[in-house]
Amino acid sequence: MSNLSLNLLIDAGLITSSGKVVDIRKLPASEVSNRLSQYNSARIQTAESEISDHGSTEKLSALFSTGSTSQSNASILSSSLVYDSIVIDDPLVTSSNKISFDRLVQGLKLFEWGYELIRANFLKVLPISFFNKPSNDIPLLLSDDAFKSCIPSKIHDFIHQNATLKSVVRSDKGEMLILSEDAYENRRAALNVEFSNDYWKSGVSLYLFETLENCEEDESGNLVCQKVWNSKGKLGKEQFNTWAYQTINQAMRCRLNNIYNETFLAERLGHTYITESSFESQFMAMSGDTTCSTGSISAKFLKANNSFINIDSPSTILELRNKHSEAFERFNFSLQSISDELSGIDPELFDRKAENLFHKEILPQVDEIRDNVNSISSSGVKGALGSLVGLSAAIATGSTLPLITTLMSTVSSGLTEAFPAISQQQRFKKRPAYIWHRVTKT
Repeated sequence: MSNLSLNLLIDAGLITSSGKVVDIRKLPASEVSNRLSQYNSARIQTAESEISDHGSTEKLSALFSTGSTSQSNASILSSSLVYDSIVIDDPLVTSSNKISFDRLVQGLKLFEWGYELIRANFLKVLPISFFNKPSNDIPLLLSDDAFKSCIPSKIHDFIHQNATLKSVVRSDKGEMLILSEDAYENRRAALNVEFSNDYWKSGVSLYLFETLENCEEDESGNLVCQKVWNSKGKLGKEQFNTWAYQTINQAMRCRLNNIYNETFLAERLGHTYITESSFESQFMAMSGDTTCSTGSISAKFLKANNSFINIDSPSTILELRNKHSEAFERFNFSLQSISDELSGIDPELFDRKAENLFHKEILPQVDEIRDNVNSISSSGVKGALGSLVGLSAAIATGSTLPLITTLMSTVSSGLTEAFPAISQQQRFKKRPAYIWHRVTKT
Protein backbone atom coordinates (compact mmCIF):
# COMPACT_ATOMS: atom_id res chain seq x y z
CA MET A 1 0.00 0.00 0.00
CA SER A 2 1.16 3.54 -0.88
CA ASN A 3 4.01 2.18 -2.95
CA LEU A 4 1.43 3.11 -5.54
CA SER A 5 1.80 6.79 -4.66
CA LEU A 6 5.53 6.59 -5.36
CA ASN A 7 4.98 4.77 -8.64
CA LEU A 8 2.46 7.39 -9.73
CA LEU A 9 4.87 10.20 -8.84
CA ILE A 10 7.58 8.49 -10.89
CA ASP A 11 5.19 8.00 -13.83
CA ALA A 12 4.22 11.68 -13.65
CA GLY A 13 7.86 12.76 -13.73
CA LEU A 14 7.83 14.41 -10.29
CA ILE A 15 10.37 12.13 -8.60
CA THR A 16 13.03 9.80 -10.00
CA SER A 17 12.99 6.02 -9.71
CA SER A 18 15.32 6.34 -6.72
CA GLY A 19 12.98 8.77 -4.96
CA LYS A 20 14.79 12.03 -5.66
CA VAL A 21 12.71 15.12 -6.39
CA VAL A 22 12.87 16.30 -9.99
CA ASP A 23 14.08 19.90 -10.28
CA ILE A 24 10.73 21.38 -11.24
CA ARG A 25 12.15 24.91 -11.15
CA LYS A 26 13.75 24.22 -14.52
CA LEU A 27 10.44 23.20 -16.08
CA PRO A 28 7.83 25.52 -17.65
CA ALA A 29 4.90 26.21 -15.32
CA SER A 30 2.53 24.51 -17.76
CA GLU A 31 4.61 21.31 -17.67
CA VAL A 32 4.67 21.29 -13.86
CA SER A 33 0.91 21.78 -13.84
CA ASN A 34 0.40 18.90 -16.28
CA ARG A 35 2.56 16.54 -14.26
CA LEU A 36 0.83 17.43 -11.00
CA SER A 37 -2.60 17.08 -12.62
CA GLN A 38 -1.62 13.63 -13.89
CA TYR A 39 -0.60 12.56 -10.40
CA ASN A 40 -3.72 14.05 -8.75
CA SER A 41 -6.08 12.39 -11.16
CA ALA A 42 -4.42 8.98 -10.91
CA ARG A 43 -4.13 9.15 -7.10
CA ILE A 44 -7.79 10.03 -6.63
CA GLN A 45 -8.94 7.30 -9.03
CA THR A 46 -6.88 4.59 -7.33
CA ALA A 47 -7.29 5.53 -3.66
CA GLU A 48 -10.64 3.84 -2.97
CA SER A 49 -9.60 0.52 -4.54
CA GLU A 50 -6.32 0.67 -2.64
CA ILE A 51 -8.22 1.11 0.62
CA SER A 52 -10.62 -1.72 -0.22
CA ASP A 53 -7.78 -4.10 -1.11
CA HIS A 54 -5.74 -3.29 1.98
CA GLY A 55 -5.38 -6.18 4.42
CA SER A 56 -5.27 -5.12 8.08
CA THR A 57 -3.25 -6.85 10.79
CA GLU A 58 -3.66 -7.18 14.54
CA LYS A 59 -0.73 -4.87 15.16
CA LEU A 60 -1.20 -1.35 16.51
CA SER A 61 -1.09 1.10 13.59
CA ALA A 62 -1.95 4.78 13.32
CA LEU A 63 -3.89 7.11 11.04
CA PHE A 64 -2.86 10.72 11.66
CA SER A 65 -5.78 13.15 11.82
CA THR A 66 -5.53 15.66 8.98
CA GLY A 67 -6.56 18.50 11.26
CA SER A 68 -5.19 17.72 14.71
CA THR A 69 -1.92 15.86 14.12
CA SER A 70 1.39 17.14 12.81
CA GLN A 71 3.01 15.44 9.81
CA SER A 72 6.47 16.65 10.78
CA ASN A 73 9.52 14.48 10.26
CA ALA A 74 10.05 14.28 14.02
CA SER A 75 6.48 13.12 14.64
CA ILE A 76 6.69 10.46 11.92
CA LEU A 77 10.05 9.13 13.13
CA SER A 78 9.08 8.90 16.78
CA SER A 79 5.73 7.34 15.93
CA SER A 80 7.50 4.73 13.80
CA LEU A 81 8.91 3.33 17.05
CA VAL A 82 5.42 2.83 18.43
CA TYR A 83 3.09 1.96 15.54
CA ASP A 84 3.50 -0.82 13.00
CA SER A 85 2.48 1.56 10.20
CA ILE A 86 1.38 5.16 9.92
CA VAL A 87 -1.11 6.65 7.45
CA ILE A 88 -0.73 10.35 6.67
CA ASP A 89 -2.48 12.74 4.32
CA ASP A 90 -1.14 13.18 0.79
CA PRO A 91 0.17 16.78 0.66
CA LEU A 92 -0.06 16.94 -3.14
CA VAL A 93 -3.70 15.96 -3.68
CA THR A 94 -6.23 18.76 -3.44
CA SER A 95 -9.78 19.51 -4.51
CA SER A 96 -8.71 23.05 -5.38
CA ASN A 97 -7.85 24.02 -8.94
CA LYS A 98 -4.47 25.37 -7.85
CA ILE A 99 -1.66 24.68 -5.40
CA SER A 100 1.17 26.94 -4.26
CA PHE A 101 4.66 26.24 -5.54
CA ASP A 102 6.00 26.08 -1.97
CA ARG A 103 3.41 23.48 -0.98
CA LEU A 104 4.28 21.42 -4.06
CA VAL A 105 8.00 21.50 -3.25
CA GLN A 106 7.43 20.67 0.42
CA GLY A 107 5.14 17.80 -0.51
CA LEU A 108 7.66 16.33 -2.92
CA LYS A 109 10.40 16.67 -0.32
CA LEU A 110 8.25 14.67 2.12
CA PHE A 111 8.06 11.83 -0.40
CA GLU A 112 11.82 12.03 -0.98
CA TRP A 113 12.58 12.03 2.76
CA GLY A 114 10.20 9.16 3.51
CA TYR A 115 10.86 7.19 0.31
CA GLU A 116 12.33 4.09 2.00
CA LEU A 117 9.76 4.18 4.83
CA ILE A 118 6.99 4.17 2.22
CA ARG A 119 8.62 1.36 0.24
CA ALA A 120 8.82 -0.66 3.47
CA ASN A 121 5.10 0.03 4.18
CA PHE A 122 5.96 1.68 7.50
CA LEU A 123 4.61 4.97 6.14
CA LYS A 124 1.48 5.12 3.98
CA VAL A 125 0.21 8.18 2.13
CA LEU A 126 -3.45 8.58 1.19
CA PRO A 127 -5.48 11.62 -0.03
CA ILE A 128 -7.52 11.78 3.20
CA SER A 129 -8.32 15.50 3.15
CA PHE A 130 -9.48 15.33 -0.46
CA PHE A 131 -12.24 12.92 0.53
CA ASN A 132 -13.12 15.06 3.51
CA LYS A 133 -13.47 18.13 1.30
CA PRO A 134 -14.56 16.87 -2.12
CA SER A 135 -15.39 20.29 -3.55
CA ASN A 136 -14.81 24.00 -3.09
CA ASP A 137 -18.52 24.79 -3.05
CA ILE A 138 -19.73 26.62 0.05
CA PRO A 139 -23.10 25.15 1.02
CA LEU A 140 -26.02 27.23 2.21
CA LEU A 141 -26.93 25.59 5.51
CA LEU A 142 -30.12 26.22 7.45
CA SER A 143 -30.95 25.18 10.99
CA ASP A 144 -33.96 25.79 13.21
CA ASP A 145 -31.93 25.33 16.41
CA ALA A 146 -28.67 27.11 15.50
CA PHE A 147 -27.08 23.72 14.68
CA LYS A 148 -27.39 22.54 18.26
CA SER A 149 -28.74 19.19 17.09
CA CYS A 150 -25.49 18.62 15.18
CA ILE A 151 -23.56 18.39 18.45
CA PRO A 152 -23.83 15.28 20.67
CA SER A 153 -25.58 16.44 23.83
CA LYS A 154 -22.91 15.02 26.15
CA ILE A 155 -20.25 17.36 24.78
CA HIS A 156 -22.37 20.45 24.03
CA ASP A 157 -21.60 22.34 27.24
CA PHE A 158 -17.93 21.33 27.24
CA ILE A 159 -17.45 22.66 23.72
CA HIS A 160 -19.04 26.02 24.49
CA GLN A 161 -17.15 26.39 27.77
CA ASN A 162 -13.86 25.92 25.93
CA ALA A 163 -14.62 28.09 22.90
CA THR A 164 -12.74 31.34 22.40
CA LEU A 165 -14.04 33.94 19.94
CA LYS A 166 -11.79 36.73 18.67
CA SER A 167 -12.73 39.70 16.52
CA VAL A 168 -11.54 39.77 12.91
CA VAL A 169 -11.16 42.87 10.73
CA ARG A 170 -10.19 43.36 7.10
CA SER A 171 -7.13 45.49 6.40
CA ASP A 172 -6.80 48.01 3.58
CA LYS A 173 -4.96 45.29 1.62
CA GLY A 174 -7.86 42.87 1.99
CA GLU A 175 -6.14 40.74 4.63
CA MET A 176 -8.24 39.26 7.44
CA LEU A 177 -6.59 40.13 10.74
CA ILE A 178 -7.41 38.38 14.02
CA LEU A 179 -7.47 40.85 16.91
CA SER A 180 -6.58 40.08 20.50
CA GLU A 181 -9.88 41.49 21.73
CA ASP A 182 -12.70 39.25 22.89
CA ALA A 183 -15.28 39.16 20.10
CA TYR A 184 -18.07 39.96 22.56
CA GLU A 185 -16.54 43.39 23.31
CA ASN A 186 -17.29 45.18 20.03
CA ARG A 187 -19.46 42.51 18.40
CA ARG A 188 -17.91 42.90 14.94
CA ALA A 189 -19.28 41.15 11.86
CA ALA A 190 -16.37 38.70 11.58
CA LEU A 191 -14.92 36.38 14.18
CA ASN A 192 -12.43 33.58 14.65
CA VAL A 193 -13.29 30.39 16.57
CA GLU A 194 -10.71 28.51 18.65
CA PHE A 195 -10.82 26.07 21.58
CA SER A 196 -8.72 25.78 24.73
CA ASN A 197 -5.94 23.15 24.85
CA ASP A 198 -6.47 22.46 21.18
CA TYR A 199 -4.20 21.70 18.26
CA TRP A 200 -5.98 22.32 14.97
CA LYS A 201 -3.96 23.08 11.87
CA SER A 202 -6.76 23.05 9.30
CA GLY A 203 -10.49 23.54 9.03
CA VAL A 204 -12.91 26.44 9.13
CA SER A 205 -12.25 29.02 11.86
CA LEU A 206 -13.23 32.35 10.24
CA TYR A 207 -16.91 33.27 10.08
CA LEU A 208 -18.60 36.32 8.56
CA PHE A 209 -22.01 37.70 9.45
CA GLU A 210 -23.55 37.76 5.98
CA THR A 211 -27.08 38.52 4.86
CA LEU A 212 -28.96 37.52 1.70
CA GLU A 213 -30.40 40.44 -0.22
CA ASN A 214 -32.02 41.17 -3.60
CA CYS A 215 -33.34 37.63 -3.92
CA GLU A 216 -34.99 36.82 -7.23
CA GLU A 217 -36.21 33.66 -8.93
CA ASP A 218 -34.40 32.78 -12.14
CA GLU A 219 -35.81 31.07 -15.26
CA SER A 220 -35.19 27.60 -13.75
CA GLY A 221 -37.13 28.44 -10.61
CA ASN A 222 -34.00 28.74 -8.47
CA LEU A 223 -33.74 31.52 -5.94
CA VAL A 224 -30.73 33.74 -6.68
CA CYS A 225 -29.56 36.05 -3.89
CA GLN A 226 -26.73 38.46 -3.28
CA LYS A 227 -24.58 37.81 -0.22
CA VAL A 228 -23.75 40.98 1.66
CA TRP A 229 -21.10 41.42 4.37
CA ASN A 230 -20.57 44.78 6.05
CA SER A 231 -16.86 44.64 6.94
CA LYS A 232 -17.18 47.55 9.36
CA GLY A 233 -20.55 46.58 10.76
CA LYS A 234 -21.33 45.85 14.42
CA LEU A 235 -24.18 43.77 15.77
CA GLY A 236 -26.60 44.28 18.61
CA LYS A 237 -25.91 42.26 21.75
CA GLU A 238 -28.76 39.78 21.36
CA GLN A 239 -28.17 39.33 17.65
CA PHE A 240 -24.43 38.78 18.17
CA ASN A 241 -24.96 36.28 20.99
CA THR A 242 -27.27 34.21 18.78
CA TRP A 243 -24.81 34.33 15.89
CA ALA A 244 -21.80 33.51 18.11
CA TYR A 245 -23.58 30.48 19.59
CA GLN A 246 -24.47 29.24 16.12
CA THR A 247 -20.92 29.80 14.87
CA ILE A 248 -19.39 27.65 17.61
CA ASN A 249 -21.82 24.86 16.72
CA GLN A 250 -20.98 25.18 13.02
CA ALA A 251 -17.23 25.05 13.71
CA MET A 252 -17.68 21.85 15.73
CA ARG A 253 -20.07 20.38 13.17
CA CYS A 254 -17.38 20.69 10.50
CA ARG A 255 -14.78 19.19 12.80
CA LEU A 256 -16.92 16.29 13.94
CA ASN A 257 -17.69 15.45 10.35
CA ASN A 258 -13.95 15.17 9.64
CA ILE A 259 -13.49 12.95 12.71
CA TYR A 260 -16.40 10.80 11.58
CA ASN A 261 -14.89 10.28 8.13
CA GLU A 262 -11.36 9.68 9.35
CA THR A 263 -12.25 7.24 12.11
CA PHE A 264 -14.18 5.17 9.59
CA LEU A 265 -11.21 5.23 7.25
CA ALA A 266 -8.91 4.24 10.11
CA GLU A 267 -11.20 1.31 10.90
CA ARG A 268 -11.28 0.13 7.30
CA LEU A 269 -7.49 0.07 7.30
CA GLY A 270 -7.21 -1.58 10.70
CA HIS A 271 -5.59 1.53 12.16
CA THR A 272 -6.23 3.72 15.20
CA TYR A 273 -7.22 7.37 14.83
CA ILE A 274 -4.49 9.67 16.20
CA THR A 275 -4.97 13.18 17.52
CA GLU A 276 -2.50 15.58 19.12
CA SER A 277 -5.29 17.75 20.53
CA SER A 278 -5.97 17.37 24.24
CA PHE A 279 -9.29 19.15 23.69
CA GLU A 280 -10.32 16.70 20.99
CA SER A 281 -9.25 13.70 23.04
CA GLN A 282 -11.26 14.92 26.00
CA PHE A 283 -14.54 15.51 24.19
CA MET A 284 -14.26 12.17 22.40
CA ALA A 285 -13.79 10.48 25.74
CA MET A 286 -16.70 12.39 27.29
CA SER A 287 -19.01 11.07 24.60
CA GLY A 288 -18.44 7.47 25.47
CA ASP A 289 -21.07 5.26 27.02
CA THR A 290 -19.03 4.49 30.10
CA THR A 291 -19.12 4.79 33.85
CA CYS A 292 -15.60 6.22 33.94
CA SER A 293 -15.13 9.84 34.83
CA THR A 294 -14.08 12.08 31.98
CA GLY A 295 -10.64 12.61 33.48
CA SER A 296 -9.93 8.91 33.77
CA ILE A 297 -10.85 7.61 30.34
CA SER A 298 -7.67 8.87 28.72
CA ALA A 299 -4.62 8.20 30.85
CA LYS A 300 -1.43 10.08 30.05
CA PHE A 301 0.02 6.71 29.42
CA LEU A 302 3.11 6.79 27.26
CA LYS A 303 4.58 9.78 29.04
CA ALA A 304 8.15 9.08 28.09
CA ASN A 305 9.42 12.61 27.66
CA ASN A 306 12.56 11.98 29.69
CA SER A 307 13.05 8.37 28.70
CA PHE A 308 12.88 8.26 24.93
CA ILE A 309 15.58 8.54 22.32
CA ASN A 310 16.72 10.62 19.42
CA ILE A 311 16.03 9.02 16.05
CA ASP A 312 18.08 10.90 13.50
CA SER A 313 16.78 9.63 10.15
CA PRO A 314 14.45 7.19 8.37
CA SER A 315 17.44 4.87 7.80
CA THR A 316 17.78 4.47 11.57
CA ILE A 317 14.14 3.39 11.81
CA LEU A 318 14.58 0.92 8.96
CA GLU A 319 17.69 -0.64 10.46
CA LEU A 320 16.23 -0.74 13.94
CA ARG A 321 13.00 -2.42 12.87
CA ASN A 322 14.76 -4.88 10.59
CA LYS A 323 17.46 -5.91 13.07
CA HIS A 324 15.29 -5.85 16.19
CA SER A 325 11.87 -6.71 14.81
CA GLU A 326 10.97 -8.99 17.72
CA ALA A 327 11.58 -6.24 20.27
CA PHE A 328 9.49 -3.81 18.24
CA GLU A 329 6.59 -6.24 17.86
CA ARG A 330 6.66 -7.04 21.57
CA PHE A 331 6.43 -3.32 22.36
CA ASN A 332 3.59 -2.87 19.87
CA PHE A 333 1.54 -5.74 21.25
CA SER A 334 2.20 -4.61 24.84
CA LEU A 335 0.39 -1.34 24.14
CA GLN A 336 -2.67 -3.18 22.86
CA SER A 337 -2.61 -5.63 25.76
CA ILE A 338 -2.45 -2.78 28.25
CA SER A 339 -5.31 -1.02 26.49
CA ASP A 340 -7.42 -4.16 26.90
CA GLU A 341 -6.42 -4.44 30.54
CA LEU A 342 -7.47 -0.86 31.24
CA SER A 343 -10.81 -1.24 29.48
CA GLY A 344 -13.76 -1.03 31.88
CA ILE A 345 -11.64 -0.52 34.98
CA ASP A 346 -13.07 1.40 37.94
CA PRO A 347 -12.34 5.13 37.41
CA GLU A 348 -10.86 5.46 40.89
CA LEU A 349 -8.26 2.82 40.04
CA PHE A 350 -7.66 3.78 36.42
CA ASP A 351 -4.81 6.29 36.76
CA ARG A 352 -2.93 4.20 39.32
CA LYS A 353 -3.30 1.06 37.25
CA ALA A 354 -2.17 2.84 34.09
CA GLU A 355 0.90 4.25 35.85
CA ASN A 356 1.84 0.86 37.28
CA LEU A 357 1.52 -0.81 33.89
CA PHE A 358 3.57 1.93 32.29
CA HIS A 359 6.49 1.49 34.69
CA LYS A 360 6.25 -2.30 34.70
CA GLU A 361 5.63 -3.03 31.02
CA ILE A 362 6.63 0.00 28.95
CA LEU A 363 9.64 1.72 30.49
CA PRO A 364 11.85 -1.41 30.37
CA GLN A 365 11.02 -1.77 26.69
CA VAL A 366 11.77 1.92 26.05
CA ASP A 367 15.21 1.33 27.58
CA GLU A 368 15.65 -1.75 25.40
CA ILE A 369 14.79 0.22 22.26
CA ARG A 370 17.31 2.89 23.25
CA ASP A 371 19.99 0.24 23.69
CA ASN A 372 19.10 -1.19 20.29
CA VAL A 373 19.49 2.23 18.68
CA ASN A 374 22.91 2.55 20.30
CA SER A 375 23.97 -0.64 18.56
CA ILE A 376 23.10 0.67 15.10
CA SER A 377 26.09 2.10 13.29
CA SER A 378 24.04 4.59 11.28
CA SER A 379 22.84 6.33 14.41
CA GLY A 380 24.96 9.32 15.25
CA VAL A 381 23.55 9.90 18.70
CA LYS A 382 24.73 6.88 20.68
CA GLY A 383 22.14 7.05 23.43
CA ALA A 384 21.83 10.80 23.68
CA LEU A 385 18.52 12.21 24.85
CA GLY A 386 18.57 14.84 22.20
CA SER A 387 16.58 16.96 19.81
CA LEU A 388 13.60 14.70 19.36
CA VAL A 389 11.61 13.40 21.48
CA GLY A 390 9.11 12.67 24.03
CA LEU A 391 6.01 10.84 23.02
CA SER A 392 3.01 11.39 25.25
CA ALA A 393 -0.03 9.31 24.54
CA ALA A 394 -3.44 8.81 26.05
CA ILE A 395 -5.04 5.54 25.11
CA ALA A 396 -8.83 5.47 24.97
CA THR A 397 -10.19 2.04 25.64
CA GLY A 398 -13.10 1.89 23.26
CA SER A 399 -15.19 4.59 24.89
CA THR A 400 -15.81 6.57 21.73
CA LEU A 401 -18.14 4.15 19.96
CA PRO A 402 -21.31 6.00 21.07
CA LEU A 403 -19.85 9.24 19.70
CA ILE A 404 -19.39 7.70 16.27
CA THR A 405 -22.88 6.25 16.44
CA THR A 406 -24.25 9.67 17.35
CA LEU A 407 -22.38 11.33 14.50
CA MET A 408 -23.98 8.92 12.08
CA SER A 409 -27.38 10.37 12.95
CA THR A 410 -26.43 14.01 13.55
CA VAL A 411 -23.36 15.50 11.91
CA SER A 412 -23.47 13.21 8.93
CA SER A 413 -27.21 13.12 8.48
CA GLY A 414 -28.13 14.01 4.93
CA LEU A 415 -24.52 14.24 3.77
CA THR A 416 -22.72 12.17 1.17
CA GLU A 417 -20.00 10.43 3.14
CA ALA A 418 -16.55 10.04 1.68
CA PHE A 419 -15.98 6.77 3.50
CA PRO A 420 -18.97 4.43 3.98
CA ALA A 421 -19.90 3.11 7.40
CA ILE A 422 -18.89 -0.36 8.43
CA SER A 423 -20.51 -2.79 10.83
CA GLN A 424 -20.30 -1.68 14.44
CA GLN A 425 -19.53 -5.23 15.52
CA GLN A 426 -16.10 -4.96 13.92
CA ARG A 427 -15.19 -1.65 15.48
CA PHE A 428 -12.52 -1.16 18.10
CA LYS A 429 -11.45 -4.78 18.47
CA LYS A 430 -7.94 -5.51 19.72
CA ARG A 431 -6.87 -1.87 19.64
CA PRO A 432 -7.75 1.50 21.17
CA ALA A 433 -10.54 3.58 19.67
CA TYR A 434 -8.20 6.53 19.39
CA ILE A 435 -4.89 7.66 20.82
CA TRP A 436 -3.88 11.13 21.89
CA HIS A 437 -0.18 11.72 21.52
CA ARG A 438 2.17 14.65 21.43
CA VAL A 439 5.77 14.92 20.34
CA THR A 440 7.73 17.39 22.43
CA LYS A 441 11.20 18.86 22.18
CA THR A 442 13.56 17.98 25.02
